[in-house]
Amino acid sequence: MDRRQLLLGTGALAAGGLVHPFSGKALAQGKPSQMVLMTWGGLWGDCMKESADTAFEKATGVKIIQDRGSSPGERITKIKVSVADQKFDIVQLHDGIVPLAVSQGALEPINKASPRLTNLKNVPERFVQSHWIAMIYSPLGIIYNTKLVKNPPKSFADLWRPEFKNQIVLPEITHSIGPYIIPIGSIAAGKGPNDAEAGFEMLKKINALQPIWAKDTDTIMNALRNEEAAIGLLYKSQSFTVKGWNTPVEWVFPSEGAILYSSGTGIAKGTKNLELAEEYLNLTLDPKVQTVAAQKFNYPGTNTGTEAILPPDLQARVKASPEEMGKLIDLDHATLAAKRAEWTDRWNRIISAG
Repeated sequence: MDRRQLLLGTGALAAGGLVHPFSGKALAQGKPSQMVLMTWGGLWGDCMKESADTAFEKATGVKIIQDRGSSPGERITKIKVSVADQKFDIVQLHDGIVPLAVSQGALEPINKASPRLTNLKNVPERFVQSHWIAMIYSPLGIIYNTKLVKNPPKSFADLWRPEFKNQIVLPEITHSIGPYIIPIGSIAAGKGPNDAEAGFEMLKKINALQPIWAKDTDTIMNALRNEEAAIGLLYKSQSFTVKGWNTPVEWVFPSEGAILYSSGTGIAKGTKNLELAEEYLNLTLDPKVQTVAAQKFNYPGTNTGTEAILPPDLQARVKASPEEMGKLIDLDHATLAAKRAEWTDRWNRIISAG
């Protein structure tokens, strides 16, 4: 996306009314010179710097330092080992790993009554957890090449069609959504997402079709771009990236329902700057900040006011009908986190048996 196309730059964040007066109480408690945000690197880290980081620094005079060098799991560990003298303040995680962060005691509980969380009232409850609040989300569904697939898929079950042998790309178990193939398999078998045994039986069947197991999302997208794969699992938001490469693909909201993926922010356990961390968390829920993520990554924002301030072309990309929102499937992430080691072992044995 051309930088000139962004709805707001660093100056517009302040000029457009995003920055609001911070509580005198928060600033009166010995304002630090800087705070540390643990987040993803690359374009996402740049996005946060351009939006929430810049607005926060302008409003408070407190500089945000990003820790980009850690995986989500490593972020949790670094917070845990620092809790007695916490060096971190804010941490961004995807929904699948939040239960682990909570069970490991890495996050402060969210004070939903905090006067600093003014945007929380506009975020639907499904995106608000006890220790974390989602900033963006995307449905996970099916992407296919319209040139290679003449009978378009309509459901997750279509991934198991025999004609797709050697042409399916799926996330391997080490991918952040790698375990999702188990509930997806169960859904495809006509069961609920929590029937793990049905899911593993379906894993055996799809493995017989010799899919491409991808270690990351870029590998999935490139397999589609290079026509190594004709069909696979992908977030709706990333499908626009593949289309932008002039690849003839379409994304399908499965008839059984799409899997909800979300990413958001929590406060590091033991932060010395709790109230300021709440102020930053509130900025991640501001429609203007979420607009930057929509511009760069086609992610819908969780604030119900975000979509209305997007240009029409972006509204069309991020919009979901009430029916689709009602069919988004919230996975049992606590169980997925608890079972991940066991499922990884079972997955490896099934895949290696081939």
